[in-house]
Amino acid sequence: MNKPDDLENLWKAQPVGTAMRGEEMRGIVLKKIAGFDRAIRRRNRAEMVAALIVSASFGYFAWVQRNGIERLGSIIIAASALWIIYYIWRFGNEPSDPDPDQTVASYRRALARKYEYQIRLLRNVKFWYLLPLYVGLLISSAGLFTEHEKKGSLNWTDAIGPVVYTLIFAGVWWLNEVYTIRRLQRWQIEITSGAEEETQC
Repeated sequence: MNKPDDLENLWKAQPVGTAMRGEEMRGIVLKKIAGFDRAIRRRNRAEMVAALIVSASFGYFAWVQRNGIERLGSIIIAASALWIIYYIWRFGNEPSDPDPDQTVASYRRALARKYEYQIRLLRNVKFWYLLPLYVGLLISSAGLFTEHEKKGSLNWTDAIGPVVYTLIFAGVWWLNEVYTIRRLQRWQIEITSGAEEETQC
């Protein structure tokens, strides 16, 4: 995901109404759209591969574990990872739009729609991505605590795991729903304001 500074600089630098500006602007916007689409595809593939590894790993853990609560937690995690794969496959990319009308403003609006789609997706990441996995981890941890309590070995160090993965999940939430959304909103404002200027010209 590249910040469109060069697009904005070119927009301000070129004299209004020149054919050169229109052609160059169109090329830059198209490059931004293609680059953004590539970044989203790479992100989606990486997330799906990671989720597949998680699902296979915890599916194996569920098979070999004897503690019923831990097994349930592992099953939930494995199923949640498969759900994430489906969700990203189904909703990770914006549905195809009709071809723009070839104006720079229409390409700008198309890119702004792509930003908005990803913003909506990331706003719900805590529900479709983090929460199912987190619930599975909590249940698995509860099973581990039960097992240690039966053996008389339960102590404060057992809380380290839940604290660590809670902090990791909080970091992932912040990265997606705060940092990335703010960045996308900033890009969306920049590209939308350019589209409005183009329409007025």
